[in-house]
Amino acid sequence: MNMKKTQLVTLGLATAVFAAMVALPLGAAQGAGEAIDYAGLAKIKAEGMQNSQVMELASWMTDVHGPRLSGSPNIQQAGEWAVAELKKMGLQNVAMEPWTDQTSFPRGWSNDKFYLAAVTPQAFPMTGMSTAWTPGTNGLIRGEAVLVTSTDGAELQKLSGTLKGKFVLTQAPPDVAAFWTPQAERYTKEQLDAMENAPRVPELGAPAAAGRGGAGAGRAGGAPGGGAPFNRNDFFLKEGVAGVLTTSARGHGLFTIGGNRSADPATTLPAIVVTAEHYGRVARMLMKNIPVTLEADIKNTFHPTPTMFNVVAEIPGTDKADEVVMLGGHLDSWHSATGATDNAAGSAIMMEAARILQAIGVRPRRTIRVALWGGEEQGLLGSRAYVAAHFGSAEDPLPEFSKFNGYFNIDSGTGRVRGFSVFGPPEASKIVAGYLKEFEDFGVYGATASASRAAGGTDSTVFNAAGIPGIGASQDPIEYNSHTWHTNLDTYERIVEDDVKKSAIAVASAVYHIAMREQMLPRFDKATMPAPPAPPAGRGGGGAPNQ
Repeated sequence: MNMKKTQLVTLGLATAVFAAMVALPLGAAQGAGEAIDYAGLAKIKAEGMQNSQVMELASWMTDVHGPRLSGSPNIQQAGEWAVAELKKMGLQNVAMEPWTDQTSFPRGWSNDKFYLAAVTPQAFPMTGMSTAWTPGTNGLIRGEAVLVTSTDGAELQKLSGTLKGKFVLTQAPPDVAAFWTPQAERYTKEQLDAMENAPRVPELGAPAAAGRGGAGAGRAGGAPGGGAPFNRNDFFLKEGVAGVLTTSARGHGLFTIGGNRSADPATTLPAIVVTAEHYGRVARMLMKNIPVTLEADIKNTFHPTPTMFNVVAEIPGTDKADEVVMLGGHLDSWHSATGATDNAAGSAIMMEAARILQAIGVRPRRTIRVALWGGEEQGLLGSRAYVAAHFGSAEDPLPEFSKFNGYFNIDSGTGRVRGFSVFGPPEASKIVAGYLKEFEDFGVYGATASASRAAGGTDSTVFNAAGIPGIGASQDPIEYNSHTWHTNLDTYERIVEDDVKKSAIAVASAVYHIAMREQMLPRFDKATMPAPPAPPAGRGGGGAPNQ
């Protein structure tokens, strides 16, 4: 998910309890008056449970092509792989569709080698990673570690001439709390019924702990008289420090990563995020006035003007082919692990849903379109570009705007889908809930209506902001908030196979049934369309790290 400023994003979750129903004839939905293709539903379930490819898809995205940082060679290779795979499944009109505006990523970045260790007084390896879009060390270097926690300009100036070639630890060692609650969670039916909105991580910003993506390197310190804050980064750069180290309080071998794609390599220091345990060990020795020497060999490569793209593919419609139902998730990730739960799981689920429908030979009335977005972690950039190019907005619609029937999105980890939030009038969420009723045995409990046009956190909200139906999944947390979101533990092993298989089946069925409806999914009209929110300051820029 992505990172601009701290903000909680909530996606609605079903709260309605379905009434007891009488038996209905084949082909009639139970509760929403919608036609259910029970024969097609049985085929979807059988294909999804017996021939699932979702874990194999996830393995290719993570083990082979991870991490998939936006603008990196890996995301390019992942896109090429996805195109080949979707073509192999039999989908049509498969392409890596370039963004209309290619100026938002002046450079890509990749980490090619990372080595960091303490040398004296005790030798031990240090677990960490470079902040994205920061330079490496130009070979093996060794230097003294120093602890500099002050952000006051006058205090820092006293260190002038003493920091050259040194590794600066920029914050006090954090207190790391024990795990007092279970780290993996699954919602109960009672919890779901009690929720008005499903909780989500602050996808457009990190917890306030220092070390977020290296941004906690202490850029600001109070300036007298309310002037411009003292820029520690500039000071450290002028002093010739070897690099800056940060951490976060979560500990337990975890660290969270990020980066600023607009950072100028010429004015950026090597920035390293380190686990709290290794950072704290060094910092506490320094606080005892025990000298510590570190060495590092970090190779980071900048890639000028990468082509930014989204992957798209279709199952063409028949008599209503000009109308579209979409499903997707973001393909990009951060770089400290392989981006498994954020968001290879979501992308694999959606590819698998499309594969299921293609494999059973559906001939949908409406076109079913899969999209795998780039640039989500930098501010939902890929989906923003796509929506602007294809649909416009309620205030300035393009021809495709009136033909859109909803976009299903998954982007909250490996947890099973438990419901959806549907942007639109209540009738729209009731229709989606009616289709999901068939999956109560999977623990799926329906859908709720949303009227918010605020974009942030995940790609479905970009569709909402345009005034068209974004349909965002609410999922069991599992270990997403506690262990995997943007961390060095976000690997294939964290994906729960049964959950992603069942999510793909539920999504495939809902997409298929919407594609087969006689009428379009109900939408807000001009009279009922919620007003768009005021554009947030700096939205989509390259400033603070990120969903």
